[in-house]
Amino acid sequence: MVTLDLAYLGEAAQGQDLLARIDKIDDAISDSRGVVPVADLGDIAAEPTDPAPSIARAELLTGLDADAVELLLAKPVEPLINVQIRHLGGALAEPGDGAGASGAVAEPYLLGMVGLGLPHAADATRAKQAEVVADLEAYISGRKPYTVLSPGDTAAKSFSGSALARLREIKRARDPHNVFRANYPVLG
Repeated sequence: MVTLDLAYLGEAAQGQDLLARIDKIDDAISDSRGVVPVADLGDIAAEPTDPAPSIARAELLTGLDADAVELLLAKPVEPLINVQIRHLGGALAEPGDGAGASGAVAEPYLLGMVGLGLPHAADATRAKQAEVVADLEAYISGRKPYTVLSPGDTAAKSFSGSALARLREIKRARDPHNVFRANYPVLG
């Protein structure tokens, strides 16, 4: 099964024109296209908002050519529940003052993988995620957006050395008692 989660920030008619080729795909199971209020943009990918026993891993990809796609499709994804490629770009890729502490995201794609984190499945989930990453090693940049760090990662995966040093300086100066906590602390 293939799912397409799309967003277009423009006139509805232009969005329909851009998606005309998708309309030619037969046997669609579901189609929920339509104008979405800004407050509901997070619903597009239908991701859970409540805690769930899962293990997620994400990697930034430097490209997604036919060889990378073949590597992804060559093996079954089980025991993973979901293997997802998100096309990035746009404002994320633009350098400048608004790019945040980690700077612009130059990588054009984000690979996301989710599997069960239940005791009987956790090891198999982690092993499959590691296998997919090993298969795609030539395409993986090694950087990660801070918001998709996984267990075993540190904030250093998301920030340059100078940005991390600055974040640590701010943390020590403004939150010396560690009131504001994070799963991936900059001081860790």
